Amino acid sequence: MLFAFTPTPTTAQNAPVGWEMGFVYENGASEDNPFTMDETETDIRFWIRNDNLIGDIEISLEYSMDMIPDQQMTLSGEESVTVGSGSNDTFTLKIAGIDVWDIASGVIFELEIDGEMTSFQGVPLAVPISSQSIDGELIVPELFRWEVDIVEIGHPINAGTEFNLHLDLVNKGNTPDSIRSFSVEDNCPVLTSEEDVEIKMADTPFDSILGLVTYPDQVWQGNVRSYGLAISVTVVFDASSTHPTRMCEIEITVQSTGVNNGGEGDASNKGEIDVEIEARPVGAQQDQNDASVGDDDGPQNQEQVTSDNFLMFPTLVTPIAILWAAFVRAREE
Repeated sequence: MLFAFTPTPTTAQNAPVGWEMGFVYENGASEDNPFTMDETETDIRFWIRNDNLIGDIEISLEYSMDMIPDQQMTLSGEESVTVGSGSNDTFTLKIAGIDVWDIASGVIFELEIDGEMTSFQGVPLAVPISSQSIDGELIVPELFRWEVDIVEIGHPINAGTEFNLHLDLVNKGNTPDSIRSFSVEDNCPVLTSEEDVEIKMADTPFDSILGLVTYPDQVWQGNVRSYGLAISVTVVFDASSTHPTRMCEIEITVQSTGVNNGGEGDASNKGEIDVEIEARPVGAQQDQNDASVGDDDGPQNQEQVTSDNFLMFPTLVTPIAILWAAFVRAREE
């Protein structure tokens, strides 16, 4: 009796399916903790373990993640990997193109990695016999930043006058924040701002801007764009009557409460503006702060500072008219 034996193709044999995959968690984190996204590029590490004692396996990989408007997200990772028998190898998925400053803090992204065994012992499998998926979450961190937007004055300031500097303080982070400190500096000798400017602001209905919580200027919350309000501030400056002609650089700096409490972002932000101060003509009246004290018996609270950048020039018309009349009369005689 003759028996005919037909060899069975290797790809049809029952290949072992002992393999696993999972995420790499660091610094005591677990699957209950979302991965924190970085500002520029986020690396997600994952492992694949081949439990087969003989035979390498080849795994094809696919990556998917939630999308959000106005973002150019890219997922960069290996499309196919080979893991040796009894080995546990680690791979990296790079996520880029997401501007976390433009997304509200706390927003969660869903990430999924799908793996499918396509080869065993170097021989392709005609029909995939094993696939796995792992799911994870990524969270947008809290980021803190302020913008100091100063309105240009657009004209020179006369010495001996007061002038207003208008500015907006805008929360450019991605989470509610407040201002911890507010400071004004300049490089001119006799240019001063009103006292306690950081405590009482002219254009706010509040006693202080310090600690006033404001929401981010513009951020995405899911598919919805949310907007915050800026804090409008007016700082009053006094250019002394003795101030020389000079270009003054004024610098206004604010510090974030969130960063001071350990958050990520800019510890301080500042705005700068150049203001031209023009000296008063010789003989112009001094303002009260620079006037001679001496034995002056005049009013102690007399206002001597103009507040609208207008200089009062000495009146010369009457003396000139008198001299001209005398000259004409002498010629007639």
